[in-house]
Amino acid sequence: MILLACAASPAAAEPNVIVKQLHIDITVRPDGRYTRIAHIEQSATNAATVERLGQFSVPFNPSLQHVDIVEAYTLKADGTRKPVHPDAIRKQLAPGVPNVAMFADIQQKVVVFPDLAVGDTEVVTIRTEIDHPLFPGHFTWADEFERSTAWQDVAITVTAPRTFPLYTETFELGFERTEHEHDIRYVWHYTSAGATPGEQAVISGWDHQPRLFVSSFPDYEAFAAAYDALAAAKSEVTPEIQATADAVTAGITDRRAQARALYEWVSGHIRYVALYLGRGAVEPHAADTVLANGYGDCKDHVTLLEALMRAKGIESHPVLVNLDSAYTLSTPPTMAQLNHAITWLPEFDLFADTTAAVAPFGTLPYREYGKPAVIAGGAGKALRAVPVMQPGALSMAVRTSASLDATGRIVGDTRMTATGTAALALRQLVRQVQSTGAAVAVARQLQAMGQTGQGTYTFAPPDGFGSTYEVRAEFDLEPQNEILEGDAFAPVLGPILLARPGDLLLGPRNPATLSDKEPTPCFAGRQVEELSLRLPDDRKPLRLPANRRIATEAFTYTSHWAFADQIVTVRRELVSRIGEPLCQGELRREAAAALREIHRDQRARIVLDLP
Repeated sequence: MILLACAASPAAAEPNVIVKQLHIDITVRPDGRYTRIAHIEQSATNAATVERLGQFSVPFNPSLQHVDIVEAYTLKADGTRKPVHPDAIRKQLAPGVPNVAMFADIQQKVVVFPDLAVGDTEVVTIRTEIDHPLFPGHFTWADEFERSTAWQDVAITVTAPRTFPLYTETFELGFERTEHEHDIRYVWHYTSAGATPGEQAVISGWDHQPRLFVSSFPDYEAFAAAYDALAAAKSEVTPEIQATADAVTAGITDRRAQARALYEWVSGHIRYVALYLGRGAVEPHAADTVLANGYGDCKDHVTLLEALMRAKGIESHPVLVNLDSAYTLSTPPTMAQLNHAITWLPEFDLFADTTAAVAPFGTLPYREYGKPAVIAGGAGKALRAVPVMQPGALSMAVRTSASLDATGRIVGDTRMTATGTAALALRQLVRQVQSTGAAVAVARQLQAMGQTGQGTYTFAPPDGFGSTYEVRAEFDLEPQNEILEGDAFAPVLGPILLARPGDLLLGPRNPATLSDKEPTPCFAGRQVEELSLRLPDDRKPLRLPANRRIATEAFTYTSHWAFADQIVTVRRELVSRIGEPLCQGELRREAAAALREIHRDQRARIVLDLP
């Protein structure tokens, strides 16, 4: 795809970028190779966007394609043209690539536009020759258009031989298909008068924006077969693979236990590198190459695990999914919504993702649950779905005990316990804590919640696979005399690393202005928060906030306040039984209403009596 520098503030009535013209002409040859000519004219509406727009990047893979900047110039508001000097078109490695030699194949051409200012137009024409399609003999293409951008003139044309039929799907664009003597032409048009003010969404634009999909694959069976043709040979059981599999499973006879041991070995020994080489987006490296190097991307992880499993007679298959926020797949198969590979073990009916590094066997990251999945090389339908998270599979508990002394100083400790996917997420967070230092991380976390203080985290090494993980924190806040003088305050949370009850399971806490009509990811699970604060002996709360209860068929939330033995306590609990990957429709409206009430409850304050 052509990557336009057209991100806009979703709440702005005026777009940051106006795309005056986007014309893409694609000519497909009978073997799937194609030529793409893209002409782009776009303007920035503010100085900040000019800085970003002035360097136009065109990423490409030289193993698959070559790119030429046919023409590039700045069109000043007065009509003056200022051509881009050849020296201002630079070819360089994509960010991060130089650090990993094996994966140093992604490059980019950066076009630096001269004297670009607000109201000027940058004009560029790019010719790309795709000599090696991602899938030999096939063609796919997809585009989406942000509503927060003004699109004045969009025309996309794909011309293919009559003997090379294409399948299309279109949302909110004009579409025409015309047959000619030797070819068929597919044309899309799109225009938006201006940016849509206030639009916000947490799901992918591939699920809701104006978009189009084109593919030579008639269905996902053909698509999966094409991927399998590229990947299957890479999981060959070589002597090195066999020796590794035998060593990892030595003394283990149970097949599931063998599978688990191999999964944990790959998770712990193969570093995940999110870059690629050669066919890059779809073709993995040979398993023995990944084994020798000790690193690889998601496809490489899957291939190595498949080879090790095969060495022990255990069947496994690659699974293509979306790791971001896309929850649908287009009818004609493309790679637009598929950006991650995991593993399916049919013998155990289990999905596994070794790139998560610290996930218990059979546990996946949040973003993979409930997603459509394409299984390559397996029996049955290629297009399936990763199951949603089951009730009882996830829990989060935060327990903070603190004391307020007569000077306004608050000291306390926090215990965070997580199971299932939450344990995986907590382990990954602790890895970040390790990189910054526990004391620094505590100070930052307290500051993020409006507190000033210091402390430290204590935890077991996060590089494990246990289904439960715990982190403890001790903290000491700067004196808050205002509390003793009658200011309202809430019991201290402590430097928590887990989501509070309601957040995540019922949808995202932010943006708070997200419409009740917008679908959001949601999950089954249990969240508990217990906060207690010991008061000085001569003080007590004037009154306690009201208890709350919110109950629907899908979830229940309760909060309960108490004061006894000089300790103020609040206990909050959310139990979600949601069995869908997205909260939408009536479920979304219920969840959004509940989140507003829950957040109001979490803002409840108490006031101490005066001596």
